[in-house]
Amino acid sequence: MGIIAFVNINLQKKHLIEGIQRNAVQLSQTIERSIKYDMLTTRTDYVQRTLEEIGKQEGIESVRIFDKKGSIIAADSAADIGRFIDRQQEACSTCHQAKDPLKSLSSQDKTRIFISEKGTRVLGIINPIYNEPECFNSACHFHPKEQKVLGVMDILLSLAEFDELIGTGQRQILLSLIFSFLMIAVSTGLIIMAFVNAPIHKLMEGTQKIASGDLSYRIRSRHSDEIGRLANSFDDMSVSLKNSREEIEQWNLKLKNEVKRATEKLTQANEMLNIANKKLRELDNMKSDFMRRIEHGSRSHLSVVKSCLNLILREPHSELSDQQEALIETAERRSSTMLELLDDYLLLSYRKSAKGAYHIEPVQLADLMTKIIAEIRAKSLKKNIVIDIHIPSDFPQVWADRSGLNEVFSNLLNNASKYTEEPGTITISAKQKEDYIEIHVSDTGIGIAPEDLSKIFDEFYRSPNAKSYQIEGTGLGLAIVKEIVEAHRGRIMVQSELGKGSTFTVLLPKCADQTA
Repeated sequence: MGIIAFVNINLQKKHLIEGIQRNAVQLSQTIERSIKYDMLTTRTDYVQRTLEEIGKQEGIESVRIFDKKGSIIAADSAADIGRFIDRQQEACSTCHQAKDPLKSLSSQDKTRIFISEKGTRVLGIINPIYNEPECFNSACHFHPKEQKVLGVMDILLSLAEFDELIGTGQRQILLSLIFSFLMIAVSTGLIIMAFVNAPIHKLMEGTQKIASGDLSYRIRSRHSDEIGRLANSFDDMSVSLKNSREEIEQWNLKLKNEVKRATEKLTQANEMLNIANKKLRELDNMKSDFMRRIEHGSRSHLSVVKSCLNLILREPHSELSDQQEALIETAERRSSTMLELLDDYLLLSYRKSAKGAYHIEPVQLADLMTKIIAEIRAKSLKKNIVIDIHIPSDFPQVWADRSGLNEVFSNLLNNASKYTEEPGTITISAKQKEDYIEIHVSDTGIGIAPEDLSKIFDEFYRSPNAKSYQIEGTGLGLAIVKEIVEAHRGRIMVQSELGKGSTFTVLLPKCADQTA
C-alpha cells in the first residue's frame, strides 16, 4: 500500500507539473501575442504597462524580455529595465548550453523548475521571440533577415500554492494510508482474537482445568481449521483421561479392598504367629529349663560316676583283672566325653540364644593367643608338637568379644593339637586385609578329605578320617567357632589335604579407631 501510494503521488505530481508547464507555455504565448502589436509599433510604454499589470497577478513572480545581448528591455518591474543577465544563469543556460545558441526550443525545454532566493520553487518559462517577416519587413525596425531570434521572454511562476496543494494531497493520502493500515490491523487483530487467540485461550484454560483435576471441561470448538482440530483432539484427550482416571479409581478401590482383605489376613496371621511364637518361647523356656535340669543332673551323676571310676582305677590294692580294668577305663573315658558334649551343647545353645549377647571391645591378638597357647602347651609337649606364633605385639587390634574370641581360637588350637601326630607343628599367623584382619591357624595333622570340607561346620558332624584314628570328639567345636565368627560379621574358611594338615582362616573386622 505504501509503494502504491508513493507511485500514485509521484504520478499525480508529474501530471500536474506537466499541466502547469503547458498552461505556462500558453500563458507565455498569450502574453507574446498581446504585446506583439505594441512591440511592432515600438510602443514600449504600452508594453511596460502590460507587463506590470500581468506581474501583479497572483502566482506570477516576474515577466522579463531580454534582447539578444542579454539586456532587459521590458519587465513587470521598471527597476529591472537595462540590467544585463549572465548567460550562465538558469534562464539562459537552456539556450546557451552549447557554443552556439539554440535556434528553437521544444515545449518541454522552454520550462524549468528551480529554487528561488526565497526558498520556494519557481517555474520558469522561456519563450524565444523569433524574427518574423512582420518584424524584419517593418519600416520601424531594422533587423537583418538572417537573424532568427530577436530576444527572449522569461516568465517566472511561483509554485508555492502548487507545492502546498501537493503537500496537502500527500498528507491526505498518507493519512488515508495510515487509516487503512490501522483498519486492516484492527480487523486482522479482531480476526486473530476471534479465530486464534480465543481458541488458544480456551485451550490454555482447559489445560489448567485438567491440571487442577477437572476432567469434565470441554472446548467444543465449531471451527474446522488446525486450531479447531487441535481443540477437538483436546476434547478427545479429556474424555480419554477421564475414562482412564475412572478406571484407575476403580482399580484403586479394588486394590484398596484387596489390600484391606490382605491386611486383615496378615493381621490374623500375625496374631496366630504371635501366639505360635509365644508357645515357641514357652516351649523354648521349657526346653531350656529341661536342658538345665538334664545338664545339672547329668553332670552331677556323670561326675560321681567318673570320680568312682577314677577311685577304683587308683586303688592301690584293687583286685581287678585286666579286662575289668580296661572296661572301667573305657567307662571313665566315655563319661569325660559325655561331660564335654554337655558343655559344648550348652555353650552352642547359649551363643545362639538372645541371652548370649556379645560385649564388643578392642582385643589384642598377640596377648589372647599367648594365653591360649599357655593352656595347651603341656598337652602339646607330651606329643612333641611345636607351636609357632607369628603375631607381633603391635599388631592392630580386632573389634570383638574377648570371651567369644577365646572360645574360637581355643577350639581351633585344641583341634590342631588333638589331630596332629608327633612330631608336628602348629603355626599361628596374621595379616591385614583392608578393613579386616586375617588369622591363620595351620597344623601338620591328619587333614580332612575334600568331600568333608563343606560339612565339618555342621553340628555333631565328625569326618570319617577323624573317627578312623579313634580320636574322641563331640562334633560341636567347629559349629561353635562358626556361630561366634559370623556373629562378629566375620568369616571362617578351611583348606586341607589328607595326611598333610589343615589351615583354618578367620577374618575379623579391625578395631574402629585403628588404621591399616
